[in-house]
Amino acid sequence: MKINGVNPSKIVNIYSSQAKSVEKKAEVSQKDSIQISSLGKNLSSYSLDDKFVNSNEKIETIKNQIANGTYSRDSKLVAAKILEEIRGNS
Repeated sequence: MKINGVNPSKIVNIYSSQAKSVEKKAEVSQKDSIQISSLGKNLSSYSLDDKFVNSNEKIETIKNQIANGTYSRDSKLVAAKILEEIRGNS
């Protein structure tokens, strides 16, 4: 009966071929993507205090007021709100 030792070059070849196939699979799986469901898109129209916000309607109202010359805001109130936001007191 003939007993041969293990040929190290065969083991190295098997290991390197396995390592190459793992690298190729890793390259393919590195593409990430994200999808937002229609429910998530609908939820974006709600504000934090559970009031429905229709931005397009609000913008059109303000545009019409500006065009008609009826849009006016208290400058002190606007300045106070800006300072609150900057300070984080809102």
